Amino acid sequence: MIPIQVPTGEISNEEANELADEILLRGEFLGSREPGRFARAVDRVIGWIGDALDRIFSTIFGGAGSGAGVTLAYILLAVAIVVLLLAIWRAIKGRTPKDDEADDPGARIVFDELVDPNELRTDLAARTASGDWRGAVVTGFRLAVVALIDAGVAVERPGATAGDFGRAVDRNRPELSDPYTQAASRFNLAFYSDAEIVEGDYKLVSALLSSLDRVGAK
Repeated sequence: MIPIQVPTGEISNEEANELADEILLRGEFLGSREPGRFARAVDRVIGWIGDALDRIFSTIFGGAGSGAGVTLAYILLAVAIVVLLLAIWRAIKGRTPKDDEADDPGARIVFDELVDPNELRTDLAARTASGDWRGAVVTGFRLAVVALIDAGVAVERPGATAGDFGRAVDRNRPELSDPYTQAASRFNLAFYSDAEIVEGDYKLVSALLSSLDRVGAK
């Protein structure tokens, strides 16, 4: 394992972000994704039933241990299994599309928003076809950030900004710095202002996407 060089003395916010990115890009952290809300809910139900059974069985078998007590234990176990199956069935019926995205291994967190790359591509095609250049710039840039994450250039980190991703590009893929900077400036203009966005703005984002397709993952 290659040791990480930690700056001595006080460090700036930018240096702290760079250090966090370097740590999170290590192999032991890549691919470790949090379970979705549905999986966490099922785990909580199973854990609750397990704790309840432990308390019930310890009470029964810690007492007289009669045949009637054993029979009651098996009845309670059967009831607990039925309750678990009903809880899972209700959870499946109550799932929303957003829950499915949370469990989707292809989903990525971009600017604190969970996005599906396939939906981004479909949305991008529709926006470019309709001439919605503002929407195309925003969607295309988000898709570029997903590509950076998948290529290992940047890390998927809640709260990361376009500037954070830009610094990761500068460190890990300096040949992409210029197209990224130009695309990021168009994204910021389209997302944070009411300025007119034209096809030429989107072409800068498209150029970044093309560069990512050519370079590929490390």
